[in-house]
Amino acid sequence: MGYSISKIKKEDIDLYYQIYAQKDIEQKKFYNIGAGLFKHPAWTNIDYYSEWFKENKIDISFNLLECKPLPLTDNSANIFYSSHTIEHITDESAQNIFNEIYRALKKEGYVRLTTVDIDLCYKAVLNNDLHFWQRERGMYSNKKNMDAVRIAIPMKEASIRQLFLFSFASQTSLLHIDKNTYKISDEEFNEIFSKFKYEKALDYCKSKCNIELQSKYPGNHINWWNKDKLFGMLQIAGFKDIYLSGYGQSFCPVLRNTTYFDNSRPNYSIYVEARK
Repeated sequence: MGYSISKIKKEDIDLYYQIYAQKDIEQKKFYNIGAGLFKHPAWTNIDYYSEWFKENKIDISFNLLECKPLPLTDNSANIFYSSHTIEHITDESAQNIFNEIYRALKKEGYVRLTTVDIDLCYKAVLNNDLHFWQRERGMYSNKKNMDAVRIAIPMKEASIRQLFLFSFASQTSLLHIDKNTYKISDEEFNEIFSKFKYEKALDYCKSKCNIELQSKYPGNHINWWNKDKLFGMLQIAGFKDIYLSGYGQSFCPVLRNTTYFDNSRPNYSIYVEARK
């Protein structure tokens, strides 16, 4: 029938009691930023309401784009986790939240970030590998799903360059439904990436996104990430112990449970972890 059924491991909470203080578990000193539909008895969901994400389970309402302090005390959190969220915010907003995570974490506390690996996506463009986006091309080619992500044409009809643009600068892609955004044609794309060095070309594309429109289309991507950029901004925040991870490969025992973590787009995600 095309469905997969699995049993959620309820015994997961026992691992928390083996590692962390009972008070921290009861007070939910574990924070998922951009948590979406995530639900775990030990975790606090940090998210921001919008019509796009109206089903999200929110414990702390926080708009990342406002660059405000997190409502958490210094050195109080055990873990921060964020999956496929930072591609929806600006560099300024991301640096603010990285700084706030560092401030709020206890010593030896973890942060784990997963997002779209732009280098992997770009290599697919260079290899003309449309199969890289096979899942998206199949899923977002019927009207219901197209309406859900606000695209004007079926993804199966989009060029590989337009699929790539949609993955980090959604408004600039010809896929995007809003006609009032700056659109980059395949021809202009080729010109941009031949004229500028790789990361400068990425920055040029995302600079064409209208940040004010992001509140209308919060599910859009307006940023790109790779290992070097993540490491650099985490270092600015104060982290020294930063390392590349992989799917389900956290150094933090409770984060290895892929029932709860690392289950969004593992085929083109990057996983980076740091410890205070």
